[in-house]
Amino acid sequence: AGRGDVYVVKLDRRGYLVWSKTFGGSDYDEARSIIQTDDGSYAIAGFTVLEDTGDRNVWVIKIDKEGNKIWDKTLGGTSEDWAYSIIQTKDRGYMVAGWTSSMGAGKTDVWIIKLNKRGDLVWDKTFGGSEDDEAHSIIQTEDGGYAVAGWTESKGA
Repeated sequence: AGRGDVYVVKLDRRGYLVWSKTFGGSDYDEARSIIQTDDGSYAIAGFTVLEDTGDRNVWVIKIDKEGNKIWDKTLGGTSEDWAYSIIQTKDRGYMVAGWTSSMGAGKTDVWIIKLNKRGDLVWDKTFGGSEDDEAHSIIQTEDGGYAVAGWTESKGA
């Protein structure tokens, strides 16, 4: 247990506790999004503070129906990188939306991450201008692409 840990609670349909789990290291870890996957397990996205550098990196955790960790992946660079949203894609992989200040063009940039079903990186993209830009939500569209929503200080209306 660290200064703050990811906390996952499973409730039954009447709101009674089925199980609760925590995940994290010795520093601060936070979940921002959870989904149930097509196999009945769960995928969680957020961030973890790296113990050696203090940088925040995107953290994706896959847990089974009982809340036991199947795998986890840390993605990011030498600065701040956060995940706000995760979805399961039609190919049974995952898309993660958030922001990065480790790469891209501005202070923070939209960061979209494609993972396969094992959580391995397939590709990632950054979008934005010279100021702060963040993605907070992502969906897969009917044509197999993606729509992303968030906010920008780089691009005016």
